[in-house]
Amino acid sequence: MLAPAWLALLVATQPEGFETLGYSLIEFLGFFLVFGAVLGRLWCTLYIGGRKDAELCQRGPYSLSRNPLYFFSFLGLVGVCLAAQNILLMIISASAFILYYRSVILNEERRLLSLFGADYVLYMARVPRFFPRLDYPDGEDTVIVNASAFIRSLRDVAWFLVAIVGIEVIEELRQAAVISGWQLPL
Repeated sequence: MLAPAWLALLVATQPEGFETLGYSLIEFLGFFLVFGAVLGRLWCTLYIGGRKDAELCQRGPYSLSRNPLYFFSFLGLVGVCLAAQNILLMIISASAFILYYRSVILNEERRLLSLFGADYVLYMARVPRFFPRLDYPDGEDTVIVNASAFIRSLRDVAWFLVAIVGIEVIEELRQAAVISGWQLPL
């Protein structure tokens, strides 16, 4: 429901220093974050795809954060905004994401506590809720992959890549003076 308004804001606004070296570096950082988000979400799917409520996943990315899928989605959202060189939209989007997903995560924690009980309590004590701890992940030599869950994940992350292409199209249209946006102070 918010996506059309977010997209309109993305197209209709641009920072005052658009296309300067500083903003080009911000754009590069955004691309890097989107790439990291895509890889991170796929990594999460390898470990939890198709097993979400059947077992308590504590390996791979889930050994660093209890909610790595949400964390990598957050990185992707911030990355898309930075790739668009729109710091104001990034601040608004990141704030809205955190406000919304806080309640989602709390509800999910209650559900997982009822499913996994004491094991989840121990997991909660050991692994941070959202922002991952900086450490090597606990892994396995072999992971059984649910192919249909992985294909769904590929479709999900494709939107991040489509967003990057869309941002580049908007940038080209701005440079050709086909569209212009309101100048933002950031």
